This record gives sequence, structure tokens and C-alpha cells, in this order.
Amino acid sequence: MAIDNRLDAFEQQYMQDELSLPNKLAKLSAETGLKLAFPDGGLAVDILLKVVGVLFDRKGSSERFNALFDLIKQEFEHVETTKASHEEVKQAILRAFWYDMHERNDAKRERYVKLIGGALRSEDQIKDVETYIQTIEQLNERDITVLKVINKVMNKNGDWKPQPNPGAAIHKVHPNTFTDRKQELGVQIAMAIGQAIERNDYSREQGYAICNRLQGFGLVHEIEEIRELPLTNYTFRLSVQGIILLKLLGEDVPNYQHYVR
Repeated sequence: MAIDNRLDAFEQQYMQDELSLPNKLAKLSAETGLKLAFPDGGLAVDILLKVVGVLFDRKGSSERFNALFDLIKQEFEHVETTKASHEEVKQAILRAFWYDMHERNDAKRERYVKLIGGALRSEDQIKDVETYIQTIEQLNERDITVLKVINKVMNKNGDWKPQPNPGAAIHKVHPNTFTDRKQELGVQIAMAIGQAIERNDYSREQGYAICNRLQGFGLVHEIEEIRELPLTNYTFRLSVQGIILLKLLGEDVPNYQHYVR
């Protein structure tokens, strides 16, 4: 019998009646014979048990709710003087609770709290706070890692130079500043995502794909060049949204004032 049919049988036998589910799960855990019936030695059943256990763990859900509430409450020291919209902050907090209760992801929960606190403390008025919460929910760990690498390589102190301008001095950054660092960016991203770089024959496509994913969220912009796959480097820089998101998450973000002015 195919494993898909066994999984269908699992659903029919153990997932139909929520009220009797805990007893059924306990019974299932003791039925080693059923686990042995799976070609993987019961791994599929183990995974399903863990998923269902999380979904119906009401005590754990309550504890998680209280923990997140306490963390967010600690960020409200500056709520009376915040420039952020109170309504937007409220919606962002509601969104954070919804995601946290359903995903149980501690790393993302930490980012939700940092972002909300950053928005409340910011000297600039942060708009669309809820949107940044939504973005964090969709970013995976490699996305966050690569975004930080782009900030480190492509956003350095001194990149923006004062330029003469009638009436007032303005600051600019030359495109060559970014393109000259494309090799450094490729190497740093490859190292950050665990690629071996010793022979310099690693594919740049993994890092390029992550950068394009970040671009899809509006966090970076590609500086387009003709590329020969798969060994040619690529160039991305932070967008305004990427700059703001990193700042809200407590990262050191050089040139912030030049991007958001």
C-alpha cells in the first residue's frame, strides 16, 4: 500500500473528532506496530503527531500569548511620545500575535518585538508598520542573513559624498561604489549561506536567487549587468524599505539619513 494511502488513513482515523483527539493520539503513540508499517520507520507518524500536538496544545498557546504580551509591553516606554500612528501600531501588534500563535517561531517572534519597539522609538515617523511585520513573517533565515550581508558590503560609512549644489550641499553615491564590490558581495553571501569558496568555482545562483527574493519584497534593488551563468557575480543594493527594516530590527545601518530624508 502506498504511503499516501496510509496518511489518508491516519487523517480519517485520528483527525475527525477534535474532542477525542488527545486520547486517540496517546493510543497512536503506543501503537508501535502502526509506526513500523511506514517505510520510514514511523517518521511520518512522528512528524504528524508533533504537528497535531502543537495545534491542539491550548496550554502552550496560552503561555505563548502571555510571553509575547509581556515582551511587547516592555517596548511601550516611548508610546506617549512616539511618532508612529497608534492605529498602525495596534494593527501591527495584532498581526504579530496572529503569526506567532500559528507559527510558533521564536526567531520571528523576537523580530516582531524588535520591530514594534523600533517603530515606537524611532525619531522618524514609520509608516505601514504592519507591512513590515508581514514582510518579516514571509522572510526565512537565509533571507535575513543575506539582507544583513548586503547592508555590510553595500552600505558603508563614507559611501555618500557631498556634492556642490546651488543653495545647499547634497550627498550622492556613485553607482561604481556598488559595482566595484560585486565580487566581495558574492563571496560574503556564499560564505553566509554555507557555500565552499576555496576554489572560486561555486555557483553564484544560490545567492542571486535569495537577492531576487529580497527584491520581490522591495528590500533591495539589482544593479543590472550582463551575467554569464553560473560563475559571474551580481550586484544588489538596499532599498529604502530594506534600510528601514534593518534599522527597526536594531541593526547598524550607515547612511540611514541619506536614504530616508
